[in-house]
Amino acid sequence: MDKYDLCIIGAGPSGYAAAMRAVDFGKRVVLIEKDKVGGAGLYNGALSSKTMWELSQKLRTINNEIESVGRRGLELSWEDVQKNLQAATFDRKFQYSCHIKLLQSEALNNIFKYERGLGSFIDNHHIEILKPNRTKKIIYAENIIIATGSKPRSLPNIDVDEKVIMTSDGVDHMSEFPKSMVIVGAGVIGCEYATIFSNFGKTKVYLIDRSDRVLPFEDEDISDLISNNLKEKGVTIHSKAQLERLEQKNGSVEYELSYNDGRREVINVE
Repeated sequence: MDKYDLCIIGAGPSGYAAAMRAVDFGKRVVLIEKDKVGGAGLYNGALSSKTMWELSQKLRTINNEIESVGRRGLELSWEDVQKNLQAATFDRKFQYSCHIKLLQSEALNNIFKYERGLGSFIDNHHIEILKPNRTKKIIYAENIIIATGSKPRSLPNIDVDEKVIMTSDGVDHMSEFPKSMVIVGAGVIGCEYATIFSNFGKTKVYLIDRSDRVLPFEDEDISDLISNNLKEKGVTIHSKAQLERLEQKNGSVEYELSYNDGRREVINVE
């Protein structure tokens, strides 16, 4: 049975960083991942959204200059955006691959081991690894870190298919820019995607905000700045709105909002 000072279940941003820090201290480490090294830091999360944001921001800045002298702005296709995302992802995947290969070399006295599979507890020190080929392996570790990450929270009575109604996990898999979209939630991720798609200029964006302002946990001046920027880019912000219904209907998405004054509003988006 293989024995380690530290076992880490989950090779996302936290798990990978924990493994590297343990290696720095000369500990013998095993890192277990059932899917893809990098997790939300690389897929459907930080890298993809930040790459899209940077690309959209550059396009917006260039078009502001071009349009200020009466010329037509530039356009990017969704295919162009995806090529940029794929290039960024490939570079980071290659870095991870080379790094893991280096760490597992005999020159470093096998201080690090990467195991692909599903890790589960047998007891406080023994972990079973179910590998992709369905074989099992048991290892011992003096200490264990659980870094299995998180996933987008679903909402009751909303059928998420990751194609038309989607979480942040589905955005990268769209085939083209939608003509219109509604974003439920005006927190960090909601405002980020509202900024991205309004910057590209091909999507009419609606943002549902249950509070009286976006980013309610930030200082009011920051919230006002973000809100004004979004509105200048054509984003419609439904403030103090309660989402009553959101469903696919006649090939689009229909949602219904209610307000404290008794008003109701029904809107269709792609």
